[in-house]
Amino acid sequence: MLQATLDSVEQLTPRIRQFWFRPQQPLDFVAGQFTELYLPHAEPDDRGQKRWFTISSAPGGALFSITSKLAAEQPSSFKRALWALEPGAKIQFTDPMGDFVLPKDARLPLIFIAGGIGITPMHSMIKYLADRHQQRDIQLIYDVHSPEELLFTDLFDSYGLQFTPVVTTADASWSGDIGKINITRLQRMADEAPTALIYMSGPEQLVELLTAELQKSGVASHRLIADFFHGYRSV
Repeated sequence: MLQATLDSVEQLTPRIRQFWFRPQQPLDFVAGQFTELYLPHAEPDDRGQKRWFTISSAPGGALFSITSKLAAEQPSSFKRALWALEPGAKIQFTDPMGDFVLPKDARLPLIFIAGGIGITPMHSMIKYLADRHQQRDIQLIYDVHSPEELLFTDLFDSYGLQFTPVVTTADASWSGDIGKINITRLQRMADEAPTALIYMSGPEQLVELLTAELQKSGVASHRLIADFFHGYRSV
């Protein structure tokens, strides 16, 4: 297990925070990978004292971050303990792992589909590209409950990708898409960019549904790269 110290916490929305950690030694990881945090706490519930998190920051910095959402009702004991951490607190975590990462061939178009907190690996990858002034052909569809839950939009706007936020509910000031991720649109996007790789990240049920629907429509399995979050039933 590796060790890190909590450096600071950013309140991104009322229920979403970004936790910045300073590792004991420089952390080597690839944008989009994840780690497992170990956080001992009193009276843990049946979900335990460990939890998987995508590293939401880009590689190369002195700090790394995770971004987490606290459930509105009955949050887990782990999340309550995480939310209670103060700067200077020590945590343990595993070596980063996972293959939900950018393809080596920079010419391949990319379609990113994110549900809720599933935006974190996409943020890591896009921030990595922006930091290195590498432009890739990326379309991003980002599904959340309300406009207030959209994260990292400044980066997405400045990078120059094709960005489509989709919200479930919004007031009259919202001029974008309202509803849910439209599978017909995704099928059309996949057909119009036949060499594109399609990355999907978010709640398990959403990712499984989209994967099945895209495969049913004829999208080859090798084009679909999936990453989902256990325990999240919606965005």
